[in-house]
Amino acid sequence: MIEIKKAFQNLTAEEFSQLLDSPVWISLAAAYAGDGIVDEDEKAEAIKLAHLRRYTAPKSLREFYELVDTQFAQRFHILNLRLPSSAKDKEIYLERQLKRVHDIMLKLDPDITSSLEESLESFYEHVFSSHQSFFQYFALPVITNRLDKKAGHFRFSDDK
Repeated sequence: MIEIKKAFQNLTAEEFSQLLDSPVWISLAAAYAGDGIVDEDEKAEAIKLAHLRRYTAPKSLREFYELVDTQFAQRFHILNLRLPSSAKDKEIYLERQLKRVHDIMLKLDPDITSSLEESLESFYEHVFSSHQSFFQYFALPVITNRLDKKAGHFRFSDDK
């Protein structure tokens, strides 16, 4: 494991703090991207994922995620409250925060940057896909099972 002080030594305290918030910003962006709201499933999944990353992230990032985990739930709540109310302003604000994170990451060792980028990408995808609709989980399988694939039409009785 890379010692965290060495890996992030080129950052100011403020930059390091902003970097620790990066999984929160990513989670908020992912949650708002689908339907414009953060539901409890998305929030819970983001918090759980932040905790799991302490153990599942590349070894070079585990100490980083250990620090992220200690403050993630609280920071998620605080940063979400700070977001602008309009959807467009919220999107712009989140993009600006993610741009700041990207600029900070450029100061890191390229290997750490690469690992962190991959980790944050998968964080986004995981939170984004955590809220699946009723249609995907219930209605779509029911409809798909009723589709008579040979005849190309729906079958709603048990007759074949």
